[in-house]
This record gives sequence, structure tokens and C-alpha cells, in this order.
Amino acid sequence: MIKGIGVDIVGINRFKEIMNNPDFIEQILTRKEISEIPAGGRNDVHLAAVFAFKEAVMKALGCELTQGSYWHDVVVAQDWIIHLAGIFKKIADDRSIIKIHSSHSISKNYIVALVLLEG
Repeated sequence: MIKGIGVDIVGINRFKEIMNNPDFIEQILTRKEISEIPAGGRNDVHLAAVFAFKEAVMKALGCELTQGSYWHDVVVAQDWIIHLAGIFKKIADDRSIIKIHSSHSISKNYIVALVLLEG
């Protein structure tokens, strides 16, 4: 049974500038996610995709960042598998969510991330 769907689209150009802001990156990404940013090349695309997935997860859960929730509570693994922690994990458990499906598409200027929650 589908328990939630979330979609997010982000502009890649915005993340070219963010790559030069380590404080912002550390606020959004876990240490593991930071270590998985590809060296050189289009690391802005990778960062934009991770950000879009985190936003899509929150939309699928019907949540937003509030007191007690953190960007780090949505973890996007290198293979685009999503793991939850903290308040988001509790919400998913309370709703009997057993699997998180994810997909994304990249164009020249945008990334779209889709998350489907199954329970």
C-alpha cells in the first residue's frame, strides 16, 4: 500500500555556489554523505540530488523541518537508497512504512527527485 509520495525539483546552478559553503553543506549532509560527494566533475549535481531527495522524503511523510527534526535524519546513501533516523524514523515506524522507493531525473539545469513510501 502506498503511504506517501513526495516530489522535489531543484535548480543545479544554485548548488554550484553552495559547494563553496562548507557550513551549509555540513548542516544539510551527514559526514557519510559528504564523503560520498564525487571529487571534481559535477559534484554540484550530486549535492543537488541529495538535497532534492531529502526534501521529497519530508513531503512524502507530510513533514517539514521543525523542532526535533534535522536534515541529518534523512540519509541518502551513495546508491540512492534512503534511510531515516530520529523523528522521521519514528513517523515512518508509526505509519508502518516498510520500504522507501526513490527515483530521480537530471536535466541540464534541474534535478527532480521522487520518493514513494510503501507500507
